[in-house]
Amino acid sequence: MEASPQSPVEAPTLAFHHRVIAVLVLAGLAIIGLFGNTLVIFSVITTKKLRTVTNVLVVNLAVADILTCSSLPFQIAGLLSQTGKYPIPEIICAIIAGVTSTSVCCSVSNLVAIGFVRWYVITRSIRGHQGINTPRNIAKVVLIIWMESIALIIIPPVLGVGTLGYSRYYGLCTLSDTNPLAFVYVMFQGAVIITALILTLTFYGLILRHVLQHNKQFRDKFADDKASDSSSAETQQNKTSSSTSQDSRPPMIKAINQKEIEITKNVFTVVCLFMICFVAQSVNFLIPGLSLSTLYGYMILMANSMVNPIIYGLKHPNFQEAFKRILCRRRRPLERVSN
Repeated sequence: MEASPQSPVEAPTLAFHHRVIAVLVLAGLAIIGLFGNTLVIFSVITTKKLRTVTNVLVVNLAVADILTCSSLPFQIAGLLSQTGKYPIPEIICAIIAGVTSTSVCCSVSNLVAIGFVRWYVITRSIRGHQGINTPRNIAKVVLIIWMESIALIIIPPVLGVGTLGYSRYYGLCTLSDTNPLAFVYVMFQGAVIITALILTLTFYGLILRHVLQHNKQFRDKFADDKASDSSSAETQQNKTSSSTSQDSRPPMIKAINQKEIEITKNVFTVVCLFMICFVAQSVNFLIPGLSLSTLYGYMILMANSMVNPIIYGLKHPNFQEAFKRILCRRRRPLERVSN
């Protein structure tokens, strides 16, 4: 039986079997996440089709996920500790807590930036590098994202609102149990992430409205052109050339729009899965005190770091092609050695 949180004799901790479950889950997430996100970065670097402005932000998202996955072994060390203390110097635990929180904040800020870029590209009919849609400007956005994320995580503890360190109850490097303002810090983090997700959904809502309006205008224009052609008294040769030119226009326009829409659908799927992973943990923001569900909510939140490469591999044709090429290339030397 777990110790009562009100026990005056000894600070409570979660039952060890819950920690073992968390260790197994986090170990699996770390392995899959490190492999998958490294594959995403390597694919963008080695595949010309993937060197787009949007994928600069996708790579930045993968870097944040790699940092999260790299911190999980240190979390596992804390979960396995039965002494009530972090087995490594606690300054390491505070750093891991800061890295994990910064990576989550950076991920959600990336989703806002990706949503904005998709809205800008689609609504402005941008093709190529124009306006803010240039590598230099996106690099500036990436820098701002990291500076903002680090500031949002570091400044509150510096002001005494929460302390990054080892939580004896959960066995995690997060917020220390000793700071009475820890709940305020958690609520602040939750408010930042929720605000960012609302902004992201707003951009995708604007994209949807623009696409619906554009399709309606296109259908109306095509219907008017077709009606005018049927009532015209032009020669058969002119009719044929006019019909050919009009028949060739819609597929071209449709292809351009379809490509951008498919990219937008893929990144919106990433947003939806992040929200699902975050909701499991955000419910605990509203529950004061210590709770077992917080540990399992944390595991679900960390799972977001490994699902993005899976989405790209299943839904993005260019990433699918790059993944197969890289994995097959690595497999062939092994086959030659075995033969």
